[in-house]
Amino acid sequence: MTSPKKGLPLVSIPAALKSPRGFGTPPKRKKTKKGSNKEEEISEDDDDDEEESEGVIPEIVTNRMMSRMGVSVGAPLFIGLLFFPFFYYLKVGLKIDVPTWVPFIVSFSFFGSALLGVSYGIVSSSWDPMREGSFLGWNEAKKNWPVFWQSIWGRSGKK
Repeated sequence: MTSPKKGLPLVSIPAALKSPRGFGTPPKRKKTKKGSNKEEEISEDDDDDEEESEGVIPEIVTNRMMSRMGVSVGAPLFIGLLFFPFFYYLKVGLKIDVPTWVPFIVSFSFFGSALLGVSYGIVSSSWDPMREGSFLGWNEAKKNWPVFWQSIWGRSGKK
């Protein structure tokens, strides 16, 4: 069935509301043994759980990383956004002629430090679920930076 306008096919509403493929957990696979008359189903759950648990970050560590990223990104971003009304007040309210490049450089530096705050938020948190880590996370960052760079350079070198 096509639409009266432009010959477009009509899509039923229930088809549009189905969950898309590729999202969610994959179905459990069953394996059958060859060589026997009777088919025996062997679950591969044990192997899958070991492989999946190696690459999974514990939830407490993820929450720790997110809170650190919130602070290390949010503070410079907020300060950088506060400079726009400040420069507007200088120019309009106090009639001070501020060169155009000054707000650009200030916003660029604060937004750039907010971007670096994403990486610092990740490496400054303790990756050990049992240990909280320090307030600023400098010791954790010194320990985690080499692992972080190794994971980046190690993946790009395997092409």
